[in-house]
Amino acid sequence: MKKIFLFLLLLLACGCANISSLSYDQIISDAINSSYQISNENRKGYLFYLPKGVRIIKSTGTNEVFSKDNDYYYLYIDLVSYYNKVVEDYVEKDDVVFSRSIRNGDKFGYVEIKKMANEKYFIEIMYNYAKIEVIVSDDSLKEAIAYSMSILSSVKYQDTVLKSLMEESSLKSSEVEYNIFETADTESSYLQIAEEYGQYEEETEKVDPDFIRR
Repeated sequence: MKKIFLFLLLLLACGCANISSLSYDQIISDAINSSYQISNENRKGYLFYLPKGVRIIKSTGTNEVFSKDNDYYYLYIDLVSYYNKVVEDYVEKDDVVFSRSIRNGDKFGYVEIKKMANEKYFIEIMYNYAKIEVIVSDDSLKEAIAYSMSILSSVKYQDTVLKSLMEESSLKSSEVEYNIFETADTESSYLQIAEEYGQYEEETEKVDPDFIRR
């Protein structure tokens, strides 16, 4: 599995990956079973890997906005839940395009895909106390899952730093602002903002840095 996922990462980094032959389950499995660890982004309390070709649009606290081609990825890192080792089970659904719980040792999460009224798809992936939400077209679904899983699987928490942050109470204010364990409504105000944001040029768009929080 290590070699398989490393190969997938290298292909994604080169922008030449053909993952159409892989199922959603294969992409997810390769990511969570990989022991390959690498990071190229450093934040206060955690590190993560951002694949080549994915650009950072905005980074505010534990919120990140990335872009890949014309798709925008919204990442939230839940440092408080990680520090407190909160565990919640995800119940798989029958009324969505794809619904799968994820479990690998002490890491857990879910992948959920919903079809929207505009013929696009809303992907939510929560894993390793971090969550990515992205809206894509049908032909970008597998690529979006691969990129999201490579990012989420790579998150590495810095326990010493987090302990210090918790003692300073600097994380407590975000404890109930965004629940990564709950899936979103595709008609939510969050998604309306997300879709609107994707229509603007990066240089001119002004977005409230707290828009990703609920």
